[in-house]
Formats: sequence, structure tokens, C-alpha cells
Amino acid sequence: MHTSFYICCSCMQFSAKNKKILRAVLVIVLLLAMSVGPSCRGSKGPRNAYKSQKIAVKESNKEHEEMLKTHYDRQTDATKQMMKDMKKENKRIKKSKKRSLWDRLFNNKCK
Repeated sequence: MHTSFYICCSCMQFSAKNKKILRAVLVIVLLLAMSVGPSCRGSKGPRNAYKSQKIAVKESNKEHEEMLKTHYDRQTDATKQMMKDMKKENKRIKKSKKRSLWDRLFNNKCK
């Protein structure tokens, strides 16, 4: 049993010249495997679907903005002023309730 192990170990010894050749062969095999293997850009189906989805989202956002604008334009001046004030107030309240950066980074407790 020791002899077979010894033979395997003696077969595994390479000279410096053999190491260079082995390294070159490994690099060539890896390059061939990368070039022959399947690439990420297969068909254009997923990309076209993503583009059409992106366009649909843009259009829906545009419609939503138009609806908000018409809603805002229909309001009276007093209501518009109240809406502005409430927006400012909500912004201020949200800012005061926001946890500190240190707390958000290192204390991951939900509050």
C-alpha cells in the first residue's frame, strides 16, 4: 500500500519546465471553456420585455402626474395653500422621526 502511494506522489513531482507548460495548458483550456460556454446575452426576448415594461411604467407615471396636476389645478387657493403647508409639516415630522445614521447602521432593531 505504501508503494502505490509513493508512486502516486512521485508522479506528481513536476520540474520547473513542466510547471510552465502545465500552466500554459490550463490557461488555454480556461480561455477555450469561456469562449465556448454559453454567454449571458442569449436572445433579445428578455431585453425587449424589460424595455416595454420600462416604457409602460413611464407612461403610467406620466398619466399619474397629469392627474395630480389637474386635481391640484381644480382646488381653490385656500386649499392649495393648505396642501403646501401640510406637505411642509409632513416633511418636518418625517425628518424628526428619522433614526440617526449611527442607529440605522449599527442598531438594526425595528422601531
